[in-house]
Amino acid sequence: MSHNFDTPSPAGGERSQVLATMTERLERMRAGRLAALPTVAEIRMAYPLAGGGATLRLMTAEGSTAERHMIPLTERGAAGRENDPAGIYLDTITVGANTEGLKTAAEWHLTRLGFNYVPSLAWTPHTDSASSEAQWKEWAPMLPKGHRWPHTVRVAIEATAEHRAYIDRAYGPAPELPDLPAGVSAHPSSPRSWRICYANRRFWQLSYRPRMGGDVWTLYADQARTKFLASAASPGELLATVPARDAEASEQAAARKGY
Repeated sequence: MSHNFDTPSPAGGERSQVLATMTERLERMRAGRLAALPTVAEIRMAYPLAGGGATLRLMTAEGSTAERHMIPLTERGAAGRENDPAGIYLDTITVGANTEGLKTAAEWHLTRLGFNYVPSLAWTPHTDSASSEAQWKEWAPMLPKGHRWPHTVRVAIEATAEHRAYIDRAYGPAPELPDLPAGVSAHPSSPRSWRICYANRRFWQLSYRPRMGGDVWTLYADQARTKFLASAASPGELLATVPARDAEASEQAAARKGY
């Protein structure tokens, strides 16, 4: 009996179509993310009645800003957000938004977010609409000490190669797992997640999360990923611990029976 291996089975064809559809969707998402990357960084002084601090804002060419790209420079940010220790507690702002301390703090955040200044460009004063400038002029007598013009400075920015590589990983296919330890098997359970089994008797869940500054692999004790065990920069580090984890679990089960 001859077999035509070039003709995929209905199930195989359906699976290929699903993968192709997912790949196309991820590519559209990647293109959208790249198109929405900020291209302008702005340091803006707050209005007098808002406390007179300063904020870094990263904007697209159209002027839109994501919430994560609104960063206080003169006060502590949201809980858990890291701040430049040398930049967030400026006692005195001496030259409005053009203060060196503000620009140093802004550069620290830009670096962490994966952006550089466009070569040969620097922070320059930005003039708002005529009505806005008139309002600032009216407020001038009320401005806190040091809030001189310019109240806003901007510079053109671009994503670093690391940032673009992160986007490629975030919207690309899941990475392949390395060679598995003896007795360990792995089966995809969802995008960027694998069901790990040892000797066909005990199971774990392994997940992958792309991240700026270093991707994260996490091993869980349950499929719902609620019982965290460990995380690492590579899957091999976690998979290598599976046999020992199985042995420890078996010892604990035997101890419970003995008790």
